[in-house]
Amino acid sequence: MVVQELKDKKLSINIGTIVHSYPHCWRCDTPLIYRAISAWYVAVEKIRDKMVANNEKTNWTPDAIKHGRFGKWLEQARDWNISRNRYWGSAIPVWQSEDKKEEVCIGSINDLYEANKEYGQITKVIFVRHGRTDYN
Repeated sequence: MVVQELKDKKLSINIGTIVHSYPHCWRCDTPLIYRAISAWYVAVEKIRDKMVANNEKTNWTPDAIKHGRFGKWLEQARDWNISRNRYWGSAIPVWQSEDKKEEVCIGSINDLYEANKEYGQITKVIFVRHGRTDYN
């Protein structure tokens, strides 16, 4: 509709299609499709001043960390998306029931063992840096 209107009013210079390659994961060759997804954020901006103040009380080794790259990052800290679904993202150990009425956050391997006692003891825990999911 818009394209036709531009043609009719002779306001377009060129209308065409550009074919380009699509980005794929270099590890599993899955297309990297970016689309709107629900996400979890840490409201870092609300606590930024407190983090900067606490950084001043911390004795860092080496000293350059306090006011160097880390200190500068703290001063400019933005809300942090912790639910990215690409291999460079941080997996979050939160499970939600199908009816979304219950959420469980596993804070340690010990928590994982405790939460699974009634299902039989876990004998192996495997951390996967890049696993395939329904979303990538």
